[in-house]
Amino acid sequence: MKDILDTETARINHTFNEDYFFGAVYTDYDKFYEWEKYAIDLTDRYTFNSFLDVGCGCGNLVKKIKAIVNRGSRTDHDIQGVDASDFAVSRANVPFVKLADCRALPFTDKQFDLVYILTTFSYLPSLTDIKLAMQEAYRVSNRTIVFDDVYSVPSKDSYEYDPRREIVYFQDQWLSYWKEMLGANDSAEIRGYEIVINKNGS
Repeated sequence: MKDILDTETARINHTFNEDYFFGAVYTDYDKFYEWEKYAIDLTDRYTFNSFLDVGCGCGNLVKKIKAIVNRGSRTDHDIQGVDASDFAVSRANVPFVKLADCRALPFTDKQFDLVYILTTFSYLPSLTDIKLAMQEAYRVSNRTIVFDDVYSVPSKDSYEYDPRREIVYFQDQWLSYWKEMLGANDSAEIRGYEIVINKNGS
């Protein structure tokens, strides 16, 4: 088992290295998304005291979220991100972005009000891995999961093209996989580009 994990770690760090984020795939990952806009949109639409960004890359979004929710607040919200890339976590260079595998999250059950997943699971090598990652996201979520991992393969000339994605599903297929693990009082629905999972009628 250790050999398998070591091989997977080596694959991740070879694939998602500095050249991935700032060279071969993304010219400048810091400018690829409008991180501030994403953060404002999420904090406007959802109320939470704890937030986890699964596959947070270099921590761009989670840093913005933390700054927004803690601004003027007397409460230090539990805002965290995880990524499996040594380079990405090192680049983030903050204690609330941790090195971790999305298939084995280092958090307690129901620790986070909102679990956010943006373009992460389609980089996993198999459906088995995806379902493990889904189970982990579900386990650590107390209330809501926002899944924005719907990717239709664009032209190779498009700025959105990413040759490192292993698996591409349509939204309906992603939704069916999420529904496999839901409890009796949970719901899951497509909202625009996102799939939103609400636990226990929240």
